[in-house]
Amino acid sequence: MLNKQDLVTIIAEQEETTKKDAARIVDAFIKGVKTVMKNNESVSLVGFGKFVSEYKEARKRVLGFSGETIEVPAHYAHKAKLSAKIAE
Repeated sequence: MLNKQDLVTIIAEQEETTKKDAARIVDAFIKGVKTVMKNNESVSLVGFGKFVSEYKEARKRVLGFSGETIEVPAHYAHKAKLSAKIAE
């Protein structure tokens, strides 16, 4: 598995730039996606994937191990869905 530094190295080589500039690009992308997700909005990048915020209504759930019923408050669920084209 690659980490952020490995990704920075790959981008720097592909774009023929410094690792410092590539790191700024990666950091800006991450910061941008985080900002959108904090605002409970979604981002779609054609050919790459989607970062989705879905609103979930309040509901009751039964805990399987105890049988206790709990109230789950309304909230936003954040998901990442990769495009099928990404593996091509």
